[in-house]
Amino acid sequence: MKFGKVDHPDLIDLTLPQNHPHLPVILASGVSNSPLKIFVGCAKWNRQDLKNFYPRGTKEELPYYSSQFNCIELNATFYRIFPIEQYAAWYDMVPDTFKFFPKVVQNVSHLRRLNDMAYRFQR
Repeated sequence: MKFGKVDHPDLIDLTLPQNHPHLPVILASGVSNSPLKIFVGCAKWNRQDLKNFYPRGTKEELPYYSSQFNCIELNATFYRIFPIEQYAAWYDMVPDTFKFFPKVVQNVSHLRRLNDMAYRFQR
């Protein structure tokens, strides 16, 4: 099997399992008067990763991307910390309702570079 491709998709069982018996109680305990908000987006917005997504001649991908999706995972922040001016520029390209969900930089999340700092603050 190739990544992202299934030889016989008709053989995949897509039925949902039965709800847990306590689900109604759990859902009722968190009832809110505000409507449910769902955010849908990708990890990146660049042209190479979203091949054939952008209309021909698109100069800036992020404004078009934000017209089609309401959020982005912002995978780039995993690899490095950007200057604040870059974050501001991205913010200015999207609607006010658009959400950025940045990943924590890998030095912290995977390489655990803050372990010594955490030890100092526990004392």
